[in-house]
Amino acid sequence: MEVLVEREKERVTVPMTVVVDCASGMREVRLTDLSMGGCYVDCMAGVRPDERVGLQITFSNGRTENITGKVVYVHEGIGFGVCFDELDLEQRYLIAQVIKEHGGSI
Repeated sequence: MEVLVEREKERVTVPMTVVVDCASGMREVRLTDLSMGGCYVDCMAGVRPDERVGLQITFSNGRTENITGKVVYVHEGIGFGVCFDELDLEQRYLIAQVIKEHGGSI
């Protein structure tokens, strides 16, 4: 069954490697798209909707940020969508820079 999620913010394709921390443990995964409100994670980990996850993202300037969020939908065996918790000013700036670098607008 295809899950359609209406987005509040534009997402851009951003192939990045991040570390996800979820109930099944920590692992390095691919983040495939990103917006100011969330992201899509390519990962076969068994997460569930509404599960809390942490994402450790290292940005191109070398800075690493720990961002938390909630799983909003799951494509079993493929990946899942995350809605970010409240981002601080620096996190918003870093994510905005990545989005702009990949052709998006804020």
